[in-house]
Amino acid sequence: MPAVQDDEWVVAESYPVREMEANGVTPDWVEGKWLNVAEDMALIPENNVRLIVENGVCRVEVSTYLMECMRGF
Repeated sequence: MPAVQDDEWVVAESYPVREMEANGVTPDWVEGKWLNVAEDMALIPENNVRLIVENGVCRVEVSTYLMECMRGF
């Protein structure tokens, strides 16, 4: 599988970090959930999931390949 290009990422989940922490959830936990999904779909997790935390918002982006698998394409 070729490397994922910058325009081949979609937001899978996005939450304010403050709300996550109030509910006992960490950005790493949310990322880990998606890394497990990628592995279950027989994709290389580290190449298909990325975590971005900026301006108080946690965003998990996944490759279009992973999202298409999730949607059944």
